[in-house]
Amino acid sequence: MSTKRLNEINKELKVYINESGFISNKCRNKLLKIFEEEFNVKLDLDNYKNVDLSIKDDFKIIYRDDLYESNNKIKDIADLEERYARFKEKADKLLSRKEIDFKTKSNMNNVTNLVIVICIIGLMIATFIIGVTALINGNYFDCLWFIIIASWIVTPSLKQKVLDRFAQAKRYLKGLIKKVK
Repeated sequence: MSTKRLNEINKELKVYINESGFISNKCRNKLLKIFEEEFNVKLDLDNYKNVDLSIKDDFKIIYRDDLYESNNKIKDIADLEERYARFKEKADKLLSRKEIDFKTKSNMNNVTNLVIVICIIGLMIATFIIGVTALINGNYFDCLWFIIIASWIVTPSLKQKVLDRFAQAKRYLKGLIKKVK
């Protein structure tokens, strides 16, 4: 019975690590710190690409193919269950809080950025149309002012910010297209 429960715990640990890793490496490291606190073990927390965590039959901990032992040893399956229950409660709270922030805030920022990019493009088109209209009507001074002077004053100060916004919008749209496909 204890081996069956230990296998269930190891599967759940793998799920927790995968979920937290999907959110971010920072979230995964926070989850591992919670594990360290509850199981009283010192793990090598670094930004590794792949992380595996499991508990052996003798209650030793395997993390990234290294063997760790709790500072106050796990006595039996009941002690393991108690520690795991505390870990699970804190981990669920961490993941539910991070999941909400991850989805809503990121999407809102990307949509806001798209609106700003569309407004910038509209402003650039309007300035170009006004400049060309002034050129066609023979108002050369208005043409020079709209095309050369207005763009010369506005562009240098906003150039990098506008380019960054375009790059972010491009990444977001590519991500949406991949999700749709």
